[in-house]
Amino acid sequence: MLTFEEKKAVFDGFSELRAVPVSLQRINYHFDESAVEKTIVVRYLHPNGNAFVYAGYLPKEETKDGYVSVREASAEEIKQLVDKAIAHLRKTKDGYEEGYQELWISEKGEKLFLRYDNPMWLIVLENNQIETVFKTKEAAEGYLMDEGFFEAAIK
Repeated sequence: MLTFEEKKAVFDGFSELRAVPVSLQRINYHFDESAVEKTIVVRYLHPNGNAFVYAGYLPKEETKDGYVSVREASAEEIKQLVDKAIAHLRKTKDGYEEGYQELWISEKGEKLFLRYDNPMWLIVLENNQIETVFKTKEAAEGYLMDEGFFEAAIK
């Protein structure tokens, strides 16, 4: 089992996290660039070596209040959990990370991009000019399909 200092070193290795001392010599780590209100990635790193890492991407029954204990986790396991937590918190409440983009192609070979620009969906030409804007991904996809485009790849 890793010590408090070893776990702290792992968490401190994430430049996107900010350490915030809390009661009883515990430390929380916040992800200030979170796309949602939740910013605490690591809760209660305790001098006894336990801590909880945000796991909101897991089913509720597999977590305790959205967190998983890393008491007996290896450094590599902790890094993977923190990476997943940060990736999940980068996504907006719509479930997409800012700048998410898909390539759509017509049968004639014309290309358009469907881009998420929170909270809107943009249809963007190859020269990066915006063609049109939609409130939902479904509406944007409907427009693209009506215009004869199909999804080619996620970019």
